[in-house]
Amino acid sequence: MKEPVKIRKIYDVRDLEKIVEIEKSAWGMPDYKETTPVHVLKAINENGGLIIGAYDKETMIGFSMGWIVGCGESQYFYSHMTGVLEDKKYKNIGYQLKLYQREEVLKMGIKVIKWTFDPLQGLNLNFNLEKLGAIARIYKENYYGNIRDSINEGLDTDRFEAEWYISSNYVLNKLRSALKTPSIEELTKKDINIALDRSIESNIEIPIRKNFDLKKIILIAIPREISKIKNFDKNIANLWRSYTREAYKFYLSNGYIAVGFAKNKEKYGYVVLLKTDLNSLLGGNTWI
Repeated sequence: MKEPVKIRKIYDVRDLEKIVEIEKSAWGMPDYKETTPVHVLKAINENGGLIIGAYDKETMIGFSMGWIVGCGESQYFYSHMTGVLEDKKYKNIGYQLKLYQREEVLKMGIKVIKWTFDPLQGLNLNFNLEKLGAIARIYKENYYGNIRDSINEGLDTDRFEAEWYISSNYVLNKLRSALKTPSIEELTKKDINIALDRSIESNIEIPIRKNFDLKKIILIAIPREISKIKNFDKNIANLWRSYTREAYKFYLSNGYIAVGFAKNKEKYGYVVLLKTDLNSLLGGNTWI
């Protein structure tokens, strides 16, 4: 029987060196120019930071890194990177890392973890919004500038700022799978507006602007795999970035919160934004 992956805190410089290799693998970096130097990892780890590793026996296969920001009621933990070796992805390791991180941050007396992620990546949206129960209220345009790796190169690095309220009823219900976003077919029975949709041309998804009506629920289409579109035609990929940016910025500035990711019968995905206030969302036991 295969031993389960173990998560533990990292202290040894030799383990910090392994993180550099995981970064290179996880993000498809061509060289070490975009990786985090070991001396920076060391400084973070010993000055308000928390770095944890995922181990298959004694081989590190994943990590998560972050640090404490601020003090008092505004204090939060910023989770800068979570990565897994390319051949170990999609095996629940990232989820285990985030759960361990959550427990450690709760021990610090901190109740919010923040990070950024690409709101054009369906796997990231499903993982962060659905599986973890993070939400997004802030959109950061071209946040990191140009990043030279296989995931980001060729597109503006727009990001959602994830807010993970780790002690809230909302997150607890998400982690228990007791609070799931309805399917697109179920959502269309409610007070919704599809602000951005798609057409299919030669098996490629093309974004279609709709109207920006202020309904209770907003759906914004995203492509199945933006990387495939980028490899096929960068102009179409950039069109997706431009159109989703416009929609996200409009609705988030009007008090909407990105709360979920849903698919239709054809398995095409939509980000779900809800018009609500933060306290009602975090304290509630129902999706809407």
